[in-house]
Amino acid sequence: MAIKAFVYTTKHKLEAATQQSFRHTHIYELLAATFGFNSSAALGAAHVHAVVRPAYQPPPASLGILHKRLIELGYQEIADLAGAELLKVIAERRLGAVTVESVIDALRSDHWEYPDEWRENDDDEDDPLDYGVFSSACPTIDLGDVGLLVDSLSGAAAKGSAAAHYALALIYRGDDLDEEVGSAHWHSLMEQGRELEGVQLEWAMAYQNGMLNAEREALHLKEAARLGWPDARLDIALECAERAEKKDDLEQAQHWYREAALLGHIEAMRTLVWMAEDTDDLVSAKHWSHQAALLGDTDAMRALIDDYDQQNLLQNWVWVYLSERLGKDLRVSTMRAYHDGGMYAGQEYDDGQGGPLYVDGDEGVRLEPLSIEDDAEARRLASEHFSQIHPAAG
Repeated sequence: MAIKAFVYTTKHKLEAATQQSFRHTHIYELLAATFGFNSSAALGAAHVHAVVRPAYQPPPASLGILHKRLIELGYQEIADLAGAELLKVIAERRLGAVTVESVIDALRSDHWEYPDEWRENDDDEDDPLDYGVFSSACPTIDLGDVGLLVDSLSGAAAKGSAAAHYALALIYRGDDLDEEVGSAHWHSLMEQGRELEGVQLEWAMAYQNGMLNAEREALHLKEAARLGWPDARLDIALECAERAEKKDDLEQAQHWYREAALLGHIEAMRTLVWMAEDTDDLVSAKHWSHQAALLGDTDAMRALIDDYDQQNLLQNWVWVYLSERLGKDLRVSTMRAYHDGGMYAGQEYDDGQGGPLYVDGDEGVRLEPLSIEDDAEARRLASEHFSQIHPAAG
């Protein structure tokens, strides 16, 4: 359902309940007030409408804003009745107002909607979800009625919202809009004029919808990148790098991985390290290992200690202390024995089971101790790096 259709339906329900006419524009204002906004423009600045679960329960502050807005718009004599009917419609349709960023978080986390049986055992089941301006938390978005979300995001995108364009790209990228994979063969026959029916027609239409969604994704992704949305630029860089690799164009692949790395993508940095090492470009390998380490990659820290910073004892201790702050002490051995073959293959070795084994893991870093002054400096630098990785914890 489009938001215009929702407003039209809501308008008629309010008129039927109150026996008084309502202007379309006023419905938008009343909806915004219900979600805690003083105007529809304020809501549209960073929020979009979506069908959510559970149904929205307005806090007292929002109810006050709604009542005030009804009076301001000239509905003081029916304010209570109109407000009650509006809340009923919103609850029935499970309308919500969410930030575009929270929509992106939900899409990227693949947690659109939890099954009902999960909720029954949820320790936080009784905690209310806050919406609109009252919380940055992401309510659960119901994919069963994603049309309202798409329509609302399209409106925001038309106004130049880079985030809305990116959210739309994520929606069209996923499998959620159409679970059918489709068939290029049957689609080709349909394009040639052959009349299809049944399963063949479904496959052909599913393939056509898939192509259309791919085109929409590319369009919105490109526009989000043009408007400066970093994640869109990153997605394009990674896609181009992957295509270049498939064509064995390593120069172009390296170019696009570098673009992704400059946007903070650790996996791209690791790939650049491997590429550099393959060509014995140790300067570049060290550079990208260092950049990855600064973003919290403990494997990169270990590589720097073992391969690139061997003569820099102070820096090695910085990496050790930083990895410790990040939850992985590089000094701790991870050497373990594992079953080699058989029913327990790959599991940690159990003497009771017996059989062949192999040893895998890491012995842990062994470094010479620092002086008291240098040790204090290494810890200070590690704390400084940690605060840059996790600003809130710094």
